Amino acid sequence: MISNSLSFWEIGAEYQRLLPQLYNPETGEIDEEIDRQISAISETADNKCISVTKWIKHLEAERKQIEFVKQEIAKRESAYDKEIAKQMQYLENNMKRCNIKEIKCPYFTIKLKENPYSTEILDEAVIPEKFMRTKEIVKTEIKPDKNAIKEEVLSTGIQVPGASVERKTKIVISIDNI
Repeated sequence: MISNSLSFWEIGAEYQRLLPQLYNPETGEIDEEIDRQISAISETADNKCISVTKWIKHLEAERKQIEFVKQEIAKRESAYDKEIAKQMQYLENNMKRCNIKEIKCPYFTIKLKENPYSTEILDEAVIPEKFMRTKEIVKTEIKPDKNAIKEEVLSTGIQVPGASVERKTKIVISIDNI
């Protein structure tokens, strides 16, 4: 009997060890004892798969909770940014109205400072030609063509140097409908 205390890795190793012993190469008969051991391992492996999947689902739920909290914090941060901008504009407007250029206190200094001139484009279509400039942007990238490499390897069976074509597997976890 296989113990539930074995790790998933150990179960896989035991399965791989027993599998070649299942059939007698001379008679072609199935060794019933080995077959029972493989069945027990398979049941234990199934239970391990279910346990690992439950842990994965738990982690996915926690990740969703973290994402929700991050969104809530981002909303709060945005609200703070808006309030700061509103208060800064309020301070600037009232310092201008009261003709205050600078205030000093023990904690900080507040200055109403003029920035350099800046230009904002309101409607590019009506700007005279003499104020327009041409800027040419040329960018060339040389990258491996993954599809061509895959087609070559699949048609010839020979790997392309510097690349690897392989078929991978993935775990798909779906919620069963009852």
